[in-house]
Amino acid sequence: MGKNKKYAAVLLSLLMSITALAGCGADETKKTEPSAQATASSNNSKKLDVSVSFFNIGSAFPDRNSDQFLKFIQDKFNVNFVDKVISYADYKEKYQLWAASGDLPDIISDDVVNSEQYYSRIKQGIVRALPSDLSKYPNVQKVLQLDDTKSLNVDGKYYMIPRQTYTKTDQWAIERAVVVRKDWMDKFGIKDPVTYEDYLNMYKAFALQDPDGNGKNDTVGLTFRANSSFLLPIAGGTLPNVINGSWVKENGKYIPFFASDKMKDVVKQLRQLYTEKVMDQDFAIMKPNDGFDKFGQGKVGALAVQATPNAINNMKNSWEKYNKDKKFEDVIKILPISWASPSGERYRYTAVTFWSESYFSSKVDDEKMDRILQIYNWLLSDEFVKFKRYGFEGKDFKKEGDKMVVTRELNADGRYKSLGSLYPSFGGLFGALAAWGQQLELEEDPINKINYGDQLWTMTQSAYKSNVEKLKPVPTNFKVELLYTPAKSKLSAINATEDVTKVILSKDDPVVMWESIVKGYDNKGLQQAIKEVNDEVQKQGLDK
Repeated sequence: MGKNKKYAAVLLSLLMSITALAGCGADETKKTEPSAQATASSNNSKKLDVSVSFFNIGSAFPDRNSDQFLKFIQDKFNVNFVDKVISYADYKEKYQLWAASGDLPDIISDDVVNSEQYYSRIKQGIVRALPSDLSKYPNVQKVLQLDDTKSLNVDGKYYMIPRQTYTKTDQWAIERAVVVRKDWMDKFGIKDPVTYEDYLNMYKAFALQDPDGNGKNDTVGLTFRANSSFLLPIAGGTLPNVINGSWVKENGKYIPFFASDKMKDVVKQLRQLYTEKVMDQDFAIMKPNDGFDKFGQGKVGALAVQATPNAINNMKNSWEKYNKDKKFEDVIKILPISWASPSGERYRYTAVTFWSESYFSSKVDDEKMDRILQIYNWLLSDEFVKFKRYGFEGKDFKKEGDKMVVTRELNADGRYKSLGSLYPSFGGLFGALAAWGQQLELEEDPINKINYGDQLWTMTQSAYKSNVEKLKPVPTNFKVELLYTPAKSKLSAINATEDVTKVILSKDDPVVMWESIVKGYDNKGLQQAIKEVNDEVQKQGLDK
């Protein structure tokens, strides 16, 4: 996948997507919790320390002694998990430091597949290969045999386990959206926007026409959950491939989206949104999730964000901190991320089914690798998926015939607690260590209406179905996206979003600036990458 930080919002969404319901009293635990010891493999008699780093691991172990899921999984596999803390803000830097000093954890979570860094780690022996025979771990083996993962071997060996987000590419359909204040639209008689001018005028009304009626110029038209991943997608009607940062076929050859001539129109439109003060004037310095708080404070008319149930639920949580008299679901509406193209088509996000990968230090010996793969195989099993939905049977839910009945305590607001709050190691690590599993949020399962509330989940489900039906996936050749060539891998050094941000903030001609920036990309191997990619497309028949 492209490395222009398009992954940042995906990461933010996934980090918070381990959400379900909370549990009952501890007195039931002794008689109902599964017996971990009984299921431990007979050859796991030696207890092993397994060091692990994961994007949200800093929240995983606040109190090891009280976390019943942590006790369960450590007993099940006779291991002790040692956390090596990273965050989504520093994981790249920490991995480089640890790799250089020989202190890489046994398990690391990164998103470097097919990049220059990926091949460098393999060549230098920093990460180890998986065993050639994975038949003992059928769930791991299955992940590596998917259409969009089976080609990721290097000289016949796999050096990572892809972390699946969804099971189908269409399930990404609401990964980019704009959530707007429906009550403000109604106040100004604004219909659902279609064209660029429609979106511009809607944002202007939110920013400049005192929508909250306080007589002050203190509202923002449009802001972002994370500008690194949502800034460019708002212009997807002008160039669809900015939505997912993919290569685009123009004039018979593939080029990175940022090399397209249409980017000139993109930077002009984004500059206009900024200079006319309808875009958040602080967008360039905002921290991830600042947009949630601004929206919750009632100062923002539109937030570019994921429209998944979990993301919208996080918006709701921010809203309820500041608003006690307005129901969140009654004041919002989910709209497509961008306007229609000149030909009238509208586009939605799409990607391969996985985002990020698990890698294993070359210091991990075969015995520990076997134990780790046992753990991953279980984390990819139907048994664990059931836990992700419901928790421990007899403690967090009970069966009544064919129905699963929730038996968990409620929060002060009357909603069930999340599994992540009951079992922090699940919420901060194990729930997504092997797979994000965001497709569970989209299932027509009663548990989702309990998790997110009937009205909220129905709203997001309606947006999901509408996007799949009415919006086209961004034209993306995934074979090209996953293709490795030496020069293509070096394009990860280009951060198009940062460069576009510079253009937006400048007062110089945006088109002239952008042309100069793209010309500078030639010094980073752009033309050579384009040549190599198109040569391989012809050689391998990747355009079929």
